[in-house]
Amino acid sequence: MTLFACRTLQTFDTPLEPDYAWDRAAPSAEDQERFEAAWDYHQTENGLAMLVIQGDTIVFEAYANGHSASTPWHLYSGTKTFSCAMAAKGIEQGLLTLDEPVGDTLPEFQGTDLTVRHLLNFNSGLEQRWMDLTWDGLVVPEDQRIEDKYAYARTLSYTSEPGEVYQYGNQHLMIFGALMEAKLDQDPLPWLEQQVLDPIGLRTSGWHHDGAGNSMWPYGAWTTASEWARFGVLLRDDGVWEGQQVLPEGTFDACSTGSDANPAYGHGVWLNQEGLFVGESQYGDPILSADAPDDLIAAAGAGGQRLYIAPSQDLVVVLQTDSRTFSDALYLGQFFAD
Repeated sequence: MTLFACRTLQTFDTPLEPDYAWDRAAPSAEDQERFEAAWDYHQTENGLAMLVIQGDTIVFEAYANGHSASTPWHLYSGTKTFSCAMAAKGIEQGLLTLDEPVGDTLPEFQGTDLTVRHLLNFNSGLEQRWMDLTWDGLVVPEDQRIEDKYAYARTLSYTSEPGEVYQYGNQHLMIFGALMEAKLDQDPLPWLEQQVLDPIGLRTSGWHHDGAGNSMWPYGAWTTASEWARFGVLLRDDGVWEGQQVLPEGTFDACSTGSDANPAYGHGVWLNQEGLFVGESQYGDPILSADAPDDLIAAAGAGGQRLYIAPSQDLVVVLQTDSRTFSDALYLGQFFAD
């Protein structure tokens, strides 16, 4: 790919030995058949890891193609859902509200209608600069062409009024990162680790930053399947981890609230509702899966990285994949087959 000529892609692949937080049990014969069918489809898409947690129990776990339980993998846009947790914790601590004007904190946006909610629902109206804010951030910081991506995002122009148009992109969470940095007077990642990730024992092997040291909230995290599953269980259980209320009650509903501009996208997470889907995984499907529960949500990253959460079935599923053609509809159709 010519974009990366003479530039070095950054990876964070130091193994993380698994530290499981759940017991194990064999699923029913019927469930085992469904899980194996879903795994078989996953393997046609160069699947690397599949982990299924029902309640407090691992009922299926498999690895392939050189992957293992200790192998970290890039979550890509699966990282975006951490921003919902950051917002929920910030609201709990009185740092922000969803409907406060962004201009109250970032002077570039004074006099506009932009709110924190717009940033999280991806309908800020700000222009997307994919190559500048995404691909440039995947190389080592010293080779990045735009050193400070937070500052760059704060110069973007509006292409529509806030709230009117949904646009998938990374500009929204770059601004959210800048807003949280201003409120905390520090990079937000160590704060999120202290407030949310450390209490649930979630480890990452690394996180992409720009040349100015800013954490890349849209796509930065690398971790293993079982570590990512911890975050899924935390959201599924509405912020409770092993009896401790780590995130405020109501976090799941807040994360899974869409907007008029796109009812199928919440706060950094896809919803199993009819709406606007983008990216290689959907092929125009109007919904994640008609076979899946209505309350299923998905943190989703390029290449088939998925964290599925379905509270009504007490279920968390993690997929790590290396594919350009992975389909949620095909995978979930096997997983939830009658």
